[in-house]
Amino acid sequence: MKNIFTFLAAVLFTATTFAQVGINTETADPSAALDIVSTTGGLLVPRMTNVERQAISNPAAGLQVFVTDFDGGSFMFYNGTKWGTLSFTKTIPDAPTTVTATGGNAQATVSFTAPSSNGGSEITSYTATSSPDDISATVTQAGSGDITVTGLTNDTSYAFTVTATNAIGTSVASAASNSVTPSSAPAIGDIYQGGVVFHLFEAGETGYVSGETHGLVVAMSDVPPSVKWGCSGDDLPNVPNVPDNGVPVGLGAEIGDGFNNTNDILNDCPTAPAALAARSLGAQWFLPSAKELNQMYINKDDLEAVDGFTAFSSSTYWSSTEADASRAWAQYFLTGYQADYGKTFTYDVRAVRAF
Repeated sequence: MKNIFTFLAAVLFTATTFAQVGINTETADPSAALDIVSTTGGLLVPRMTNVERQAISNPAAGLQVFVTDFDGGSFMFYNGTKWGTLSFTKTIPDAPTTVTATGGNAQATVSFTAPSSNGGSEITSYTATSSPDDISATVTQAGSGDITVTGLTNDTSYAFTVTATNAIGTSVASAASNSVTPSSAPAIGDIYQGGVVFHLFEAGETGYVSGETHGLVVAMSDVPPSVKWGCSGDDLPNVPNVPDNGVPVGLGAEIGDGFNNTNDILNDCPTAPAALAARSLGAQWFLPSAKELNQMYINKDDLEAVDGFTAFSSSTYWSSTEADASRAWAQYFLTGYQADYGKTFTYDVRAVRAF
């Protein structure tokens, strides 16, 4: 108690002598009666309930308090005739919404929707944080989007929350996402073995092994330039014919057939331009079968969203599926239409490989 009186006496003496008080500073600003210097704390005004504020007798003009139970907590001041609130024109954003997660290899992609209110100040970034482990990643943007969180432990279940940050501060965390379990097994859209996974083999398809993950990878870009299928007029003896009955069906057209098709084409016609273009990437790369090519088209949007992946052209792509001596199957990637075309036509090539 003695120390308190001593402090008050010192403050009053300083205020009386200099008409100014400086806290944490020896030289108060000349314009201020009270100058508080701090980089770790702020000025805490009196806090009270609304009933307690109303009980203040003869408030002075300029009196300010923080009312704890009014609109969730409000600053109120008296202007000499009446009380009023100090409104926040800018504050932290609301929390992001619709947070969902998709697992990958030691990572997860967290999607979110921007909050309806940015607090009056543009949002500058979003941060996704995992539970468990509190592993986070941040993207710099104002609107909705995706955040890729890396460094996760495979075979561990994670959920994620997202916060939004503006110039005022950071929002409360969103509701948690669904749980995902990252896995070392590649998934559609993963960059893998020099390309991007576009299909995982299913039971009944060539290449499927129960309990294991195998599938197809598409190259990151076309093999330039556009080329003919080649070998026109030659009904290649080892390459199955798949006549155009509207949909390519049967040996040579199915998922898992592309590798053997390409080998057989090059055995029967070593100068076949389209097959050679695909094989130019390496011995494991091949010209896709008609159904493999169609699977690429089905996943076109997801593939083109992968960083570093060159978008497909709006032209036509060759498959390794032969229709007859003069025609082979191809697909128009603007609409997805598949049909057989003359082997002398010049179309694009996008190679694939299996894993």
